[in-house]
Amino acid sequence: MLSNIYLTPFDNEMTRRGHKLTRFADDWLVLCRTRAEAQQALKEATEILTELGLTLHPEKTRIVHITMGFEFLGYKLKRGKGLKLPASKLSKKPNAQGLYAVPKEQSIRRFMDQIRLKTKRKVPLALKEIIDGINPIIRGWGIYYRKAHVRKLFSRLRKWIVRRLWSHQLKRWRNCGWRKYPDRVLYSHYGLVNLIQLIPDISKRS
Repeated sequence: MLSNIYLTPFDNEMTRRGHKLTRFADDWLVLCRTRAEAQQALKEATEILTELGLTLHPEKTRIVHITMGFEFLGYKLKRGKGLKLPASKLSKKPNAQGLYAVPKEQSIRRFMDQIRLKTKRKVPLALKEIIDGINPIIRGWGIYYRKAHVRKLFSRLRKWIVRRLWSHQLKRWRNCGWRKYPDRVLYSHYGLVNLIQLIPDISKRS
C-alpha cells in the first residue's frame, strides 16, 4: 500500500509523457513499439524515480521483446503459437497478436509444495480435514491464475491432487484409490475444490 501511494507521482508523470505504464506496488512495465522507444522510456523512468529518491534494480530491470517473453506478477507473458487449440475447443476468439500468459514455474512449484506438505502420508488427519486444509490453497491459487492459458495445467494439477489424496488415505503411491474415493465422491461428498471448474469459460458451461 505504501508503494502504491509513494509511486503515484511516478504513474502520473509517466502517463503525462505518453507512456503505457502498468504497475502494482513496486513492480511495473511499459509497453513500447520499438527498442528506441523502450530505451527512452527507461531513461525517463530512471530520472523520475531518482527525483523520488529511488533506484532501479540492476538485475530485474531490462528491455525485452514480447517474443522472448517476460515475467510479471507471477505470470510468464509471451507471444507465440505454442498454445493454440483446435477451433472446436475454443470458447472465444484468440487475440490477434498471439499473446498468452501462463503461471511462472516458480509459482507452480510453490503451489505443489504447499499441497504436498498438507497431504503427506504421515499427516494424522481424516480425509475431510485434509481437503478442508488444501481447499483455500487450491481456490486462491486457481482464482488468481484462472484467466491465463491454464486448461492443460489445471487438468494435470487436478489429477495430481487427487492422487495425493489417495496416497494419503491408502499410505502407498501405487494403490486403487479410484475405487474407494472416485473423483465424483471427492468433489461432491467431501467438497474438494476442482481447479478446472474455476476457469470462467468452463464454469459457465457446467
